[in-house]
Amino acid sequence: MTISPAIPEDAGFIADVVLGAIGEEHTLHMAGAPERVPLVHKVFKRLAARKDSQYSYCNTIVARTPDGKPAGAAISYDGARLRELRRAFIEEANAILGWNLTEEQFTDETSPDELYLDSLMVLPEFRGNGLGSKLISATREKAREAGKPLGLLVDFENPKARSLYSSIGFVSAGIRPFAGKDMEHMLLY
Repeated sequence: MTISPAIPEDAGFIADVVLGAIGEEHTLHMAGAPERVPLVHKVFKRLAARKDSQYSYCNTIVARTPDGKPAGAAISYDGARLRELRRAFIEEANAILGWNLTEEQFTDETSPDELYLDSLMVLPEFRGNGLGSKLISATREKAREAGKPLGLLVDFENPKARSLYSSIGFVSAGIRPFAGKDMEHMLLY
């Protein structure tokens, strides 16, 4: 496997990563109805193709098989840029999903003093071989270059993920709300 920066053509895969990271329940909640799930995917695919969004290919690294097939990805960005990058999400969600979002409706899931690991996913057929750890390690290097710790949120209902993060060295840094739910904020120094 090789890990390299994503390219614009990875936008569909990046959308899959985001939806995989947020889970079926939250995706369905965003969609409002099962038949609208493709619209949610469209939002994230468009965001991944942009340079100015949280979910941009510019903020993504992709693990690829020797034949170039994406096997996993990590999306991260400087927490200081959250509000600037979130504008694209508000714009695309309002246009495609017919929402009426404003910046004031959001709580910040990250802070300016960290590089935020927004989404991480390894395709099921590639799990269990340390690929998630390799993606985190590459993202950690990006955080070191920025002079910031690596931060993330983990669902309290996902002990497997929390265990993975703890085994790598992440430590609990409190609780932060995300999408109406309290999550554990973890940092890797």
